[in-house]
Amino acid sequence: MRLRGKTVLVTGGTSGIGLELVYQLLERSNEVVVLARSQHKMNLIKKHVGPLQTYQCDLSQRHQVETVMDDIIANHPNISVLINNAGVQFTPTFISEHFDYNSIGFEITTNLTAPLWLTSLLLAGTLLQQDEALIVNVSSGLVFAPKMESAVYCATKAALHSVSQSLRYQLETTSVDVVEAILPLVDTPMTYGRGTGKMAAHQVAMEIVEGIEAGRDEIYVGKARMLPLMMRLAPSIVRKILKRY
Repeated sequence: MRLRGKTVLVTGGTSGIGLELVYQLLERSNEVVVLARSQHKMNLIKKHVGPLQTYQCDLSQRHQVETVMDDIIANHPNISVLINNAGVQFTPTFISEHFDYNSIGFEITTNLTAPLWLTSLLLAGTLLQQDEALIVNVSSGLVFAPKMESAVYCATKAALHSVSQSLRYQLETTSVDVVEAILPLVDTPMTYGRGTGKMAAHQVAMEIVEGIEAGRDEIYVGKARMLPLMMRLAPSIVRKILKRY
């Protein structure tokens, strides 16, 4: 798909990869609609990036999602691209004194359930009515081998990887394509203070956009490009490396 003159809904577009995607999309003369939790951050961004439509929503709350999506679909009936980018990650292990029981449902709903809600609502509301449409799910190289920490996060990304494949099959005879962006460790607020050799969010966003325009179903970004081959040749080594990722 050529990302020019489209109406694009981006979740989590106030920082990190999401914000860089917003910049990339605006540079290509797209209308961008941002759905995020922080109204304050969206107000700040609007001062710097120009024409931008923003909607506040806590993606872990079903009622909020349904209410705001009614407004978005009514106000932007030409949305043809959904980018499910928003996500949260909690690092404590289940046996850590810092582990929060309440984080389990919040993490699963934000990372997995909400993208499915949005996908379902937009398929019925706008996507299937477009001549050309796209669902982009932002995933992680951890779908191939989870790390020790962030067990719930890894599970949600693995599930999103599976759903992306199934949904692609379901929509084969429609005008809607499904793309999954599989990322390495990226330098974002979510990964602050963790890991080394992180990829810049700007570069990640650029590779995602380039992959979309090249027509790829699965976009392996940066070091993640090595994972499919490495999982075939030396899966135990990959698991050992990613265990402490």
